[in-house]
Amino acid sequence: MADTYAKLRPAAVWTLFAEIDRIPRGSGNEAAVMAMLEARAKSKGFSTKRDAAGNLLIEVPATKGREKAPVVVLQGHVDMVCEKNAGLTHDFMKDPIVPRVKGGWVVAGGTTLGADNAIGVSMALAAAEDPKVAHGPLEILLTVDEERGLSGATGIRKGFFTGKLVVNLDSEDDTTLTISCAGLRESILTARGSRTAAPGPSKALEVFVHGLRGGHSGIDINKGRGNAIQVLVRALLAAADVCDVRLSSVDGGNKRNAIPREARSTAVVASAQSAAFEKAVRDAVAGIRTEELADTDAGLAVEIRPSRAGDPFSAEDTRRILNLLTSIPHGVVALSQSVPGLVESSSNLATVSTEADRVRIACTSRSSLSTSLDLLARRHRALAALSGAQIEQLPGVPGWKPDWKSPLLATTIAAYKRVFGRAPGVKGIHAGLECGVFKQLAPEIDTVSFGPDIEGPHSPDERVSIESVERVWKLLGAVLGALSKGKSR
Repeated sequence: MADTYAKLRPAAVWTLFAEIDRIPRGSGNEAAVMAMLEARAKSKGFSTKRDAAGNLLIEVPATKGREKAPVVVLQGHVDMVCEKNAGLTHDFMKDPIVPRVKGGWVVAGGTTLGADNAIGVSMALAAAEDPKVAHGPLEILLTVDEERGLSGATGIRKGFFTGKLVVNLDSEDDTTLTISCAGLRESILTARGSRTAAPGPSKALEVFVHGLRGGHSGIDINKGRGNAIQVLVRALLAAADVCDVRLSSVDGGNKRNAIPREARSTAVVASAQSAAFEKAVRDAVAGIRTEELADTDAGLAVEIRPSRAGDPFSAEDTRRILNLLTSIPHGVVALSQSVPGLVESSSNLATVSTEADRVRIACTSRSSLSTSLDLLARRHRALAALSGAQIEQLPGVPGWKPDWKSPLLATTIAAYKRVFGRAPGVKGIHAGLECGVFKQLAPEIDTVSFGPDIEGPHSPDERVSIESVERVWKLLGAVLGALSKGKSR
């Protein structure tokens, strides 16, 4: 792994990134990486503290002569989304990420890379450790469990950090600065059903939908990619139109903030109807691939193989469960009327799993408008009521409204122009950033977000641009230098 990064620049950033990527750190499994980061900070002479949620704050003294500058918070999250290609034996609980350089990018071998957000964390720590980076007092705020609903950030209590200037390093396009994000709500529906013996001679068949690109359920929701759960359910309903289908199980997706790439089900059909079932499923998937996904997700594939199953759900409950799944909205709901091209509201049918007599469905709704977010949550409640399902809706995460008069934004734009000789784009994103949580905690906080080019976050296609990391490193140094010339307020 060290050889992969040996020639990459800036060396300080890539060395830290390599150290972080050696440690498994899926959401909820951050204890080991946090212990390493805290020990490293203490070895450099920095003060540290932890909060009840597991977040880590590292306090870094100012460069000599810049002690009176305002405190700047450099912030990122340490957890990563754990996705891998089917058939890969990688164990995210114990195996390190295996990186490689490919055409100017760092990628992983069939898994998520974890550049989201370890590269931002690495930049923050490298800035604190590098004597060439001039800065005022720093607070490096490293959060846990960001990828499962920003629960680490929402667990922070007022006073844990003191800085009022927050630079979030969790953006993924070095041509732009981010100044707003969408809020998020999660809905979990549970549909129960009765299991009965299949009538007459029957055959159990597993249907496996795979080959889709997936991606981030906010950033990539407008790219027209397929949702494996939706494709699977549509194929099963097409088969149910021509034969008696009894559902035994349906499972797909594994992250609530990722578009499902794979889904599978076991269905029981009359032996005499198995050929008709297979044809209907294959025809439905082929139609979706050639007519709807030819330009965005042409890798869609389906496999059908004999399987084993206990008693399936009744015919009535099978139809009810499939109808519920096909009714749940997925994709862009509305575009912003004030920011051209920005998705305003969306919904992601994220995961489905079967256990005993119940099917659990998790959905993620996003919107930059609180009223629209409430409407999406209400629609999920209505679907649950109409289908007889139970529903649990988790506390929402606030959005982040743009502040075009932000002094921190003005400083960052000026630094960007000095470094690159051009103005940056300034945008909002249809994804969750922890900045909204911090603004809710303390409205007086001034915050901006930027980061290097990362493509395919939350999928095994994730990759980070080597040149972009170096560009953003220069930008971070310029911003810290400019802020450290100011006086504490």
